[in-house]
Amino acid sequence: MRVEIFTHRNCVECNLLIEWLEEKGYLHRVKLIDTELYPFLAFERGVISTPSVFVDDKLLFAGVIDYDELERLFKGENVVLEVSKDELVAKLMEGIVNSFAATAYLYVNKDFEAILSQKDFVYAVTGLALSPNAEDLYNYLRNYTLKTKDELFEKWKDRMKRVIATNFVRELYWLYGDKVPIEKAKSLYPLEIFYHWVQVRGGAVGRVGLRIHRLTETEVLERVKEVYDYLMENYDALWEKVIKEQREIEAKEWKVRREIEV
Repeated sequence: MRVEIFTHRNCVECNLLIEWLEEKGYLHRVKLIDTELYPFLAFERGVISTPSVFVDDKLLFAGVIDYDELERLFKGENVVLEVSKDELVAKLMEGIVNSFAATAYLYVNKDFEAILSQKDFVYAVTGLALSPNAEDLYNYLRNYTLKTKDELFEKWKDRMKRVIATNFVRELYWLYGDKVPIEKAKSLYPLEIFYHWVQVRGGAVGRVGLRIHRLTETEVLERVKEVYDYLMENYDALWEKVIKEQREIEAKEWKVRREIEV
């Protein structure tokens, strides 16, 4: 069994997965591929979120890992999942909001069709990758999602706003290394710049997948403004969360590197 895992050094779930692999003694059995160092390989393989786990070239997990299922695979068991229709939509949406790229793309463009066309990703986040009835369930999921897309978007809208705002703060932390005062953030990143950032970050690699909505498209601008307002209203709380999370990751990364050097 060949296991490849696409990771990013600042990804919380990636760090948790690597820790789990090390504790279980499976780390030597996987190939870790850093998406920061090999972005085009990740793009070629259809990686939308990290960690993405491929087993014998098949994407089985994306973003959220079922550790029980993964351990069974490492033990050589034949893992087959019975996936209920009732869980499919919730699993799809959880998979989307666990991918910043998918969230930003969907929030800006409201294009469920494009997300659903990424079948490997959809299969991985819903469990269909391990289901014997994958094709039938996928067709059901696709039809149901497109039929109820407006209602579904509204139901998950607040969650998507939180994901986008948190990731914006996270990237400011990576850029500045510490909290940016809110007045400085407002000055450097007014709504128009934020509007551009959300679109560029929404699933684009270079110009592949990039859609630019003009500032005159008031419906899209107003939708992005809701995120911007959420960001500013929750600025301190978002920073507190991100700083705690990122400093824990930095400490663990330093420890792992030190152990390797020793």
